[in-house]
Amino acid sequence: MNTLTIDVNGYCNLGCEFCYQNLDGSELSEEEILKILDKNPNFADIEIGGGEPFLHKDIISIIKSMREKGKKLHISTNATRIPEGFLELEDRLRQGSQVQVSLHASNPELYKKITKKDLFNAVIDNIGKIKPRYSTLISSAIYQANFDDVPNIVDLSSELELPLRVSLVFPVGNGKNVDLLTAKQIGDLKSYLLFKKIEGNMIDSPIIHENNCVALQNFYGIVKRGICPADSGKLYVSPAGEEYNCEFLRG
Repeated sequence: MNTLTIDVNGYCNLGCEFCYQNLDGSELSEEEILKILDKNPNFADIEIGGGEPFLHKDIISIIKSMREKGKKLHISTNATRIPEGFLELEDRLRQGSQVQVSLHASNPELYKKITKKDLFNAVIDNIGKIKPRYSTLISSAIYQANFDDVPNIVDLSSELELPLRVSLVFPVGNGKNVDLLTAKQIGDLKSYLLFKKIEGNMIDSPIIHENNCVALQNFYGIVKRGICPADSGKLYVSPAGEEYNCEFLRG
């Protein structure tokens, strides 16, 4: 099913050293967001991102409006804070919404190195509050700085009893300034994740199933098989209201 991704704002309270987004302070108003939905009525699945969407002053109203329109939501957040009213939304609104928490380290020290903020424990605490109310998963973007921490991230996701999505950092935005994984490391990572998945861990990653991502092929040379979402109707809208087929293949 085709997906509409909307990054509602271009500001964040973290400073992740590989962030792809242009954090220029841009913001889409609720009115602008709803106009985007009305302009694209065929999209049933909406991905909400940022920046950090939970910092948007109208995020609760935006979520309510999208769910009232019958949209299924996938909300990507760093979970350093939970907006007032989010946990208290009605069951009918929460049941069609999934929360993806970005967590790129298994410990406070590495988390601070990557994000520039000492908020690891706050995120773990907030995950504990979100998980009973929403379908929840963890997402980790891997590069040289946290490659050796992957087994610990997998263990942490298992302890939290949450699915883990493992991706690779793309050389977009600040991602151009960090050291990416080598081909050998990607092969080792793939083998490890497959082994852990066979063991029963709830792991997903584009590198352990048939890759259909143009960006992965362009940036890492991972052969693309199948139709890329960017070529089959996916739409991405930036915090400035610009439309692209993919957030990682702009222009």
